[in-house]
Amino acid sequence: MERDELARLLASRSTVERIQAVQYMVKRRDGAYQDLLLKALSDKSNYVASRAAEALTEVADGSALRLMRDRFLYLSEEGLERDPGCEVRAKMAFAFGKQTFREATEALRIGIRTVQVEPVGGIPFDTGAHLRANCALALGQMKAPDAIRDISLLLFEPNDTRHNKVEMRKAAAHALALTCDVNALIPLTLRLAYHTAPCPECGEETELETPEVLQECMQAVVALDDERALELLKPFVSHRNRSLAAFAYLMIAQTHHPDAARTLFEAVELFYDNPLQAVLLALASIRTDEAQAYLLELTRSQRAEVGEILLAIVDDMPADHAEVCLKQLAKSAVSKRVRQAALARLRE
Repeated sequence: MERDELARLLASRSTVERIQAVQYMVKRRDGAYQDLLLKALSDKSNYVASRAAEALTEVADGSALRLMRDRFLYLSEEGLERDPGCEVRAKMAFAFGKQTFREATEALRIGIRTVQVEPVGGIPFDTGAHLRANCALALGQMKAPDAIRDISLLLFEPNDTRHNKVEMRKAAAHALALTCDVNALIPLTLRLAYHTAPCPECGEETELETPEVLQECMQAVVALDDERALELLKPFVSHRNRSLAAFAYLMIAQTHHPDAARTLFEAVELFYDNPLQAVLLALASIRTDEAQAYLLELTRSQRAEVGEILLAIVDDMPADHAEVCLKQLAKSAVSKRVRQAALARLRE
């Protein structure tokens, strides 16, 4: 499609034609269309504008990013009227982060505090959560000064039954890891250490955070190479949510702590089904002689399920470990089917 034709379509009164033009430029990802995309960024259709912002993520140069920042600030002045749904600003925030455009830091700080409640299906809904999430990730990516403070406030934003903020808090945890700053361990530690509180009515411990956000916090702590990560992760291994407990074991394996292999080995008897597979995979991921010795000991487990899972994950082990494990399964597995399958694998 020629530039003149694209310009004509973008100037059309037909929303369909303007969408056609911007969709074409999104697919092409060509910097030659930057001026047209910047024009589309001001389109009266939020869908056209958000798609233009998406395309600019890949092709915008410094001058275009400055214009995008100015547009972001303009939209933020009257968000409900100028950017309902926050989609345009959310896409621009993503672009600022991907391009590490630090000149947008102040705009992102406005975005990370934006709460925009508007009717969705007749129900008041905070459409700003997605924008806040993208702003947090962008600030983390560009390692902006004082970003940890802004992102931490987002991590501890309370739940509201009317608004789903889980993805936003997950993004905040991930953004803290992106800062690569050890100071980010402070809010992450607080979130993991104090994720429950006594119920005022019955006195029982109730969860203050969802498993999904806690998992993201665990990953962030490990990514930041916290030397004391094991202290934070160990309490979760007895969590009543067994999937969360199994995830904690996966993270323990990634800490490379000297006690990680033994901790995982001792956990095997506590799990079944998918959580058990996660624990065994975590143990197999530790490339040490100690971990290998534990795996070999498990080939003699009296639980048939353990042997079946070891056989299923043998390809995830180093080649030399895998062969030794297969030989031991063929010899010692409690399940005849596992013994035969291991022997067949050895003959391949």
